[in-house]
Amino acid sequence: MNDYRRECDIRPLFTEFMQRLNAAKFTPETNLTLKKFVESIYLPFIESETRASTKKGYREIWNNHICDRVGDIRVREFRTVHASKMLRAIAEENDLSKTTLQHIKSVLSGIFTHAKNEGAFDGANPIQDTRIPSNAREPGETYGYNLAQICRILEALPLLPKAVVATASYTGLREGELRGVEWPDYTGVALNVNRSIWKNVVNRPKTRASAAPVPVIRQLADILNAYRSSMGNPKTGMIFHAGDGMIDFDKLAQRVIRPVVETIGMDWYGWHGFRRGIASNLYELGANEKIVQRILRHAKPHVTKDRYIKAFDPAVLAAMKTLETTLDTLKQSAAIVQQAN
Repeated sequence: MNDYRRECDIRPLFTEFMQRLNAAKFTPETNLTLKKFVESIYLPFIESETRASTKKGYREIWNNHICDRVGDIRVREFRTVHASKMLRAIAEENDLSKTTLQHIKSVLSGIFTHAKNEGAFDGANPIQDTRIPSNAREPGETYGYNLAQICRILEALPLLPKAVVATASYTGLREGELRGVEWPDYTGVALNVNRSIWKNVVNRPKTRASAAPVPVIRQLADILNAYRSSMGNPKTGMIFHAGDGMIDFDKLAQRVIRPVVETIGMDWYGWHGFRRGIASNLYELGANEKIVQRILRHAKPHVTKDRYIKAFDPAVLAAMKTLETTLDTLKQSAAIVQQAN
């Protein structure tokens, strides 16, 4: 009260409040509930601006976690406390990790960023200071296959899945990029990343950094050349296909690769286990974080450092050192990237 002793002290605040209130009368978007804004404005926006896989993820998060909890609040009246209570309730009712809750928070933050751009909301983004519940489950530890494990898996696989796993392990391509590579992209010493396929949707590479070519080491070239020969030496078309169409990578993993991995005494950690593997293998071989980032084609260095580079124990490192030839060519791969940059 000491700051507002006279009527003239509060008049500027009153004027500002009335200006915002009056502006709302002439901006229909400011009177919308969050549900109406998202479904009539935000979701149509992301339909034209984001990749198919991203759109699906945003819609699922909105429908499964956000809409029924805070959808009836007017956009202009939404406060940080609403988001905070929402996340606490989600954490109490679902066994979700802090990473998943962060995804939910990010989607809601993106909604309000768009609301500000559309004139439906003024002021600071109310999601910015929302805390993730401290008692939420910590995310599970991710895994990267070490070089010795990769070699054992490759020895046990038939040629087609062997070619897919070798490409994933020695180039670090994402699953959608593996689906999208075509024979003209393969030069014998490099793979050009020109597309990514999610389900049947063909996208451009994820980012500008993702479009960079990746080196092909000799071990991978030998496998790809043998696979190409078995297919009749095609010059065009997808590298990995089932003859009558695109390979279902999920089915290939579940029906062929995972059983082989488990038969030789290992666990299946999905396609990302190979992508994390090359990051960790290169780092253990002496490549710095910047070079590993270049090979994985991450736009942000902290993603490489925090999510992909895994520390191997001494026994793993000793096993890796017996694979001198592959180690040397992986080092050469890192050197190629370093020279190019």
